[in-house]
Amino acid sequence: MLDRLLPFFGLTLDELAEVARAHTTRKVTVLRDLTPDEFREHLQKSNDAGRRYIINFRRREIFGAGGGHFSPIAGYFENEDLVFVLDVNENFRPWLIERSRLFAAMNTLDSDKKRGLLLIE
Repeated sequence: MLDRLLPFFGLTLDELAEVARAHTTRKVTVLRDLTPDEFREHLQKSNDAGRRYIINFRRREIFGAGGGHFSPIAGYFENEDLVFVLDVNENFRPWLIERSRLFAAMNTLDSDKKRGLLLIE
């Protein structure tokens, strides 16, 4: 569904928030400049059906190449400290990643601002 909302490439986190606000009546919040602990707290809440998160991250930190990307977070396996990412790119598909690695990929710059999360509730 997200790919239908993105008819072009190169959106920033703030621009994606505006697209989301235009297509939902839910509250959309941009979360950036998170600490590792704040990131973990949000991931712990990602299993709540009333909250949805989209992460903006740089693929290079995870896959060794690539630029910025958005993917929904499907859940957090707290005991294993793994995040379930529903990658919308059919070449990658859903994958699990350690929280610290995903945080490092999110904690990068997109132009003059850090990447982050969109919270939709």
